[in-house]
Amino acid sequence: MQRDTEIALLSTKKKQMVVGLLDQLCQQLEITETQYKTATAKYEAVGSWLAESTSPHLKHAQIYPQGSIALGTAIKPISRNEFDVDLVCHLPELAATSDAHAVKALIGSRLKEHATYRGMLEEKQRCWRINYANEFHLDITPSIGNPSCYQGGELVPDKALAQWKPTNPKGYISKFEQYAAISPRMHLAKVALAEARADVAPLPEQEMTKPFLKRIIQLLKRHRDHMFVGTDRSGMAPISVIITTLAGWAYARCATQQAYMDAFDFITAVIREMPAFIKIEMRSGRRFFIIENETTIGENFADKWNSDARLASTFDDWHKDVLTSIESLLLLEGKDRFAESLSYKFGANKEQVRDTLASISNPISNARIAGSLIVAPAMGLVTASAFGSVPLPKNTFFGR
Repeated sequence: MQRDTEIALLSTKKKQMVVGLLDQLCQQLEITETQYKTATAKYEAVGSWLAESTSPHLKHAQIYPQGSIALGTAIKPISRNEFDVDLVCHLPELAATSDAHAVKALIGSRLKEHATYRGMLEEKQRCWRINYANEFHLDITPSIGNPSCYQGGELVPDKALAQWKPTNPKGYISKFEQYAAISPRMHLAKVALAEARADVAPLPEQEMTKPFLKRIIQLLKRHRDHMFVGTDRSGMAPISVIITTLAGWAYARCATQQAYMDAFDFITAVIREMPAFIKIEMRSGRRFFIIENETTIGENFADKWNSDARLASTFDDWHKDVLTSIESLLLLEGKDRFAESLSYKFGANKEQVRDTLASISNPISNARIAGSLIVAPAMGLVTASAFGSVPLPKNTFFGR
């Protein structure tokens, strides 16, 4: 039985190494602190310019970030240098009876009055985009208050600009942060440890450099980007808000209803659970998909799926692939195979993967070769002799 415990410990250690590797990958994908501060300064300047307008409707304009920047799940794009900064320009003075097209035009007219913005401005279907070449672009979506939403929701122009669409960016961010703050429960093979020697202690609790939920979403989005960007199906890729919403709900369920052996098992469980939160109804003999914005009434993130069934099928294909891509990492041996897999599925830099693996595994491998790797009471894996320690056999987690 003690041998079984040792094997369980080694398996968990490999999972910890994989989690550490995925965390390092996410760190490399994040925008820099300098980029973040620059984008913040730029959008605050835009907000000031709008609020300084002589129009009474813009006098109290409030501009704030939404989407991945606000959620802390932004990643660098693959096919271009610019990253997205999604903004809301809220106009509290306007009533819900205001014309959506006119409100959007009001913001555009004010931006065109600025000599610099005028040459960088691009009109999109529901927003105005300011392009900062080779840096980022600001997507500014107008909004007004939604008197029908008791959660403080807002209304934004729909893509046809014929009417207002309910949404709630601030409420969504608040609910997401509540989910991200839930601490998952993890333990190491309690049954096996209970039957083993009392001095075999579990490994320390696994941590990531960012909340688990945010890291999971970054991994999912990176896999999505690498799978679809530059292909003839790029327009079919699952949108970020669907990935984020389903991952958030799955995370909350997994974190509150079950304890997991380790972080790797928890992460894969969250990803596996995501499709369970897609509601499907039969309407007129056809499947109707619903992924609701729980912070307001009337916003269905899966609306497009109901006009193009290929989108739902593409989501299924992507979900199966990303789950398999992560689970299969445990089957790999050797730094080169890890580098190949992460490059192929996540677009990771092979040399960076090898360097990261070396920094994680070399101290462990060297100690094991010397016969000094042990499991000590209350210390987890260490590389020096300790009273009551249990020697562990050699492994080839990442090879040489």
